[in-house]
Amino acid sequence: MKLHARTCRRIHQHVPNRASCKVLSIPIKHLQVKKHIFLSLALILAGNLLAQTPADKISATNELAVEFLSNQIKNNPQEKLYLQMDKPYYSAGEKLWFRAYMVHSTTHAPLMLSRYIYIELLNAHNEVILRKKIRPTDDGLFFGQINLSTELAQGWYSVRAYTNFMRNLDENYFFRQRIYIGNSLKGLTGVSIDQNNGSYNSDLSTATVKKAAFDVQFFPEGGHLIAGNLQVVGFKSVNTNGLGEDITGRLVDNQNKEILTFKSSHLGMGEIAFVPEAGKSYSAICEDFKGQKLTFSLPTASTEHYALCVKQNANMMDVSILTPNAAPRADTLYLIGVMRGWPLFQSTVAPNDKNLNMSKAGLNSGVAQILLLNGKREILSERLIYISGKDKADLKLTLDKANYVKRGDVHAAVLLKDSQGKPIEGNFSVSVTDDNDVKIDPNETTIESYLLLQSELKGNIENPNYYFRAENKSAAYELDMLMLTQGWKRYDVAAVLAGKSNPSMRYPVEQGPMISGKVQNFPARRGLPKNNVSIIIRNHFGMATTDNKGYFSYMYPEIPDSTSLTLQADKKPGSFIELVVYPDSFPKVGLSCLYPDDLRQSMAMKNFLKKSRDKYYYEKGMMSVTLKDVVVTAKKEDKSKTIREDRGAMYNNPSYSISEEDMKNANSLMNVLARIPGVMITGNGTGITMRNATPLIMVDNMEYSIDELQSINVDDVKLIDVLKEPTETMMYGNGASNGVICIYLRRGGEDKKDEPQEPSRNQAKVYPLGYSLPAAFYVPKYQMEANRVDPIPDLRTTIFWKPNVKSNAQGEADIFFYTADTPGTYTITAEGISDQGEIIRYQGKLNRK
Repeated sequence: MKLHARTCRRIHQHVPNRASCKVLSIPIKHLQVKKHIFLSLALILAGNLLAQTPADKISATNELAVEFLSNQIKNNPQEKLYLQMDKPYYSAGEKLWFRAYMVHSTTHAPLMLSRYIYIELLNAHNEVILRKKIRPTDDGLFFGQINLSTELAQGWYSVRAYTNFMRNLDENYFFRQRIYIGNSLKGLTGVSIDQNNGSYNSDLSTATVKKAAFDVQFFPEGGHLIAGNLQVVGFKSVNTNGLGEDITGRLVDNQNKEILTFKSSHLGMGEIAFVPEAGKSYSAICEDFKGQKLTFSLPTASTEHYALCVKQNANMMDVSILTPNAAPRADTLYLIGVMRGWPLFQSTVAPNDKNLNMSKAGLNSGVAQILLLNGKREILSERLIYISGKDKADLKLTLDKANYVKRGDVHAAVLLKDSQGKPIEGNFSVSVTDDNDVKIDPNETTIESYLLLQSELKGNIENPNYYFRAENKSAAYELDMLMLTQGWKRYDVAAVLAGKSNPSMRYPVEQGPMISGKVQNFPARRGLPKNNVSIIIRNHFGMATTDNKGYFSYMYPEIPDSTSLTLQADKKPGSFIELVVYPDSFPKVGLSCLYPDDLRQSMAMKNFLKKSRDKYYYEKGMMSVTLKDVVVTAKKEDKSKTIREDRGAMYNNPSYSISEEDMKNANSLMNVLARIPGVMITGNGTGITMRNATPLIMVDNMEYSIDELQSINVDDVKLIDVLKEPTETMMYGNGASNGVICIYLRRGGEDKKDEPQEPSRNQAKVYPLGYSLPAAFYVPKYQMEANRVDPIPDLRTTIFWKPNVKSNAQGEADIFFYTADTPGTYTITAEGISDQGEIIRYQGKLNRK
């Protein structure tokens, strides 16, 4: 019996009230959602699904379930993060460029909740080798770069991104993307390269080649195998690396009678359909590609449970309920549809009702949960489905030429429209890479696959963008297999339906940098109340007072990374007190990425690595190589070279350098700079000039103003380099025409030899993680004839990167860049999110003759 449309209802009257929405006591205005997120949720997600029915005909069970689900979104909003990177793999010594998108997990509209995003580079052993703190620009955008050290060992790495607020969930909710980093600049750890034939030898090859047993799991549709029904059962086979592995198999009962044969159809996934009998058990005898056979048991056929069965096409969805031996039901059940945690529709299912047909018109794209509940709001069955809606923004990019010449100028005109065809303002990031060197896998993670699929499901999703490629005609079928074999992860639905939707929030929303600690007596270490703690940072002075237990906290002004804070607790003569400052806290790494064959990846990158090595040589000079079994007598190692490499300097040898030892007795930074030949201090002593003009000031690769230079303590400086020659300054663009002064600050744990190693117990000097400023992506100036005919080859692999392309009210934007030297094709990739939460993605080609 079909349920008519009037028995179901869209969720409109439970749309949260914007004025009453609160998040951790933060007023809604501080969320800075660019468009009304909450008021339009039902329209965004439900669309024109079903006609409404009178409220008095909807069950109290469904009403309460909808209320709990709605409150979960209102009271516990979740952030999602996605990073677009300029390319899928890199070479040591390069910069990894990224744009981070922070969105509301339900609407995908841009969300300015947390002030900071933390970006980490992890090696294959889950060790964090680099961490950056990114703050938004004045336009509310998050972007930057990671300087990849020349000392990095070749192999797989991953990039992890999260906010402090996201730590209230768990690591599964963080963004994580694997990348490969090659190193042709130094000797490779564990890998040797035969330069004659390009072959690789590795002491890790045994672990790569050796294959152990595979594993197969079976997932009945709806969560239970129901006796006496023709039922679909999905399965997934994985090898010991956790990656899908195709198999064939036979299904047999407990009397060894063959029921059917089967094989996987995509990445180890497949499905079977049969009628299980009560009292019988079933096993699958599976065989992998090597002929290895293993037997796996299926779940026991149930005579007590129900299971949802969902079938859909492009326009309609059919939901039915499987009962043991297809017997009629005597109980009233309740059906709720949920997308990204928000209720879409609800229905009371009477005892004789078996099927529900509904239109999908107006629904947005994403993973939807269909939940079957009893009167106690307990989940009896759950089915995940993927709905493909018409809700993607349309970005068209038109090139001004069909073909481009060497070092030619490129003008690309952009037109951005929403899913309804209306031109819109937007902000997105664009990467252009050379196909000769950068092979972009069309099946790997994109903003579409991550936001709509990977961020919603548990476990690893292989080749996630495979399901979104227009040329993939079997995508709908294979995507449904994925829904059968994965689980939803955004929150515990069963707990929410039971009214437990307010977990404790240990980690607050970060609105600014905070330092905290305790003042206690010594040696008893009892907290001292109402003690004043002075905080000095640059030219800022602050004061915090301890509470009744001796604890204090203080929100200090934002500081760049490597800046020190000095703290001092009040101390009376003769008293013994101790100041304890709590260090920055960061989440542990517990989850591991699944990595493909590293040797195969190394071979695929052979040309790319050679080009990167040559590019590094032309820009920074010949790399130094340590030879074995050779004794060299030389002067003491120049530590400044290591500092430059460690900090990702864009040059190798400066015109002039001042070491830490040279600054030992200096009174101020200006006093140090005055010693540099060609540098003049202005009359008032607050500015400097080179060549009668103000030079570019770079502090740890971040541009500083003269005013900011005044606040740097000379004791915090480790090295100063001065760049005067055009070959040294060219990487810094036009702003470096008057020279560049590069200042490198001491990092946490790096103490001057003449500083006391143990300050007074009531004092502390700390180096908290400060923000990192984005650098400018270098674009050659080939409009100048001298640059266009320069014999130094242009070996860029990332031809262009712009993280903040903006379209106007008519949806128009322009992109300008120059081609490099190698003929071939380029791939242009644009990604972003509209203010309404619509995904922006474009990928096209450019021909370079």
